[in-house]
Amino acid sequence: MGKNTINKKQNFIAESYFQGSDLDKRIEQIVEEVSKETGFVSNGITRTSSWWGSKIIGAFHRQGKYQGKPAVLKVQGVKPNTSEIEMIESFEAQNKSRLIRPPKLYTTIPWSDKRKYEALIMEDVGDKKIVNVPTNSDEVKRYFEIFREYREKCRNKAWLLKPDVSIGKMIKIRFEKWRKSSWEIYPNHPLRKKGDVKLIDRVIKILTDKYQGVEWEFQHGHLSDSDFYEVPDGQIVVLSNLYWSWRAPFYDAVFAYHWHIYHLADIKDISLEKIEEQRKLWLDKIFELFGKDNRLLKLALLERAVAGLNLDALSLDPKVPIAKYLVEKTRSNVVELMEII
Repeated sequence: MGKNTINKKQNFIAESYFQGSDLDKRIEQIVEEVSKETGFVSNGITRTSSWWGSKIIGAFHRQGKYQGKPAVLKVQGVKPNTSEIEMIESFEAQNKSRLIRPPKLYTTIPWSDKRKYEALIMEDVGDKKIVNVPTNSDEVKRYFEIFREYREKCRNKAWLLKPDVSIGKMIKIRFEKWRKSSWEIYPNHPLRKKGDVKLIDRVIKILTDKYQGVEWEFQHGHLSDSDFYEVPDGQIVVLSNLYWSWRAPFYDAVFAYHWHIYHLADIKDISLEKIEEQRKLWLDKIFELFGKDNRLLKLALLERAVAGLNLDALSLDPKVPIAKYLVEKTRSNVVELMEII
């Protein structure tokens, strides 16, 4: 465990949207700078990460080579509370899994306010994701086998300070910011409905009330359908390590399902039946593992559904035929979950 890491605060990446970022204008300049300093050789292929389909990017990945090995340069353009470098090192230091690990760091450039970025040159983990879009029952089963291993062996010692506010209070704070983001990015979204604001407010009140007395859990806060990769030796590499944090119980268990359903909008001509079949694959497994009557699991599903209605579902391209259905289904899921909690 690194020195003093327990004094570190968790990151709130979604809220970093309000810090603003000019990273999109500096990509080539930064790649050149990092290459000169480290010897990284770029191949020109870039992937950017923006907030909810907005034009503001917070990070980018550039493929290439480092000392002859395939490598990825990741550049973070908004200052985190705790750097991804420290997150990866802290994860590695307490990890007891022989199956799951963070990516290998080849070399790093820590954040400096002068440069306005931090850079990590990491192993290239390839493209063998555990879950594809669309997925199947074998992949979802394997995902949760890996997930169980992560829960048992990758969270032995928290390295970040626990928030000094309750889960309910944090939900209220975060939704206020997410709502602001939603209206700033999509001021006239065609799939929003007049009653959505009131519905979201009702759910926030329910969540604030129902989470009273519930303890935070330390977990990886971004285990999406594209964060587990199998490398040639059979090990599983976990990405998005910037998001290790304290969250409500089962947040990590429902996150991949939540985003996988929205990622289906990228599949050309996907049918409604296929979407619901995919949803059932995830939910059947989640309920089998964690219990259909599990109150905290239902709360986690409701929190993600209402986050979807507020913003996540709105990040789908409204011109894509299936987007309307996905937003409407999110809305009806919110109502259904609200009634059974």
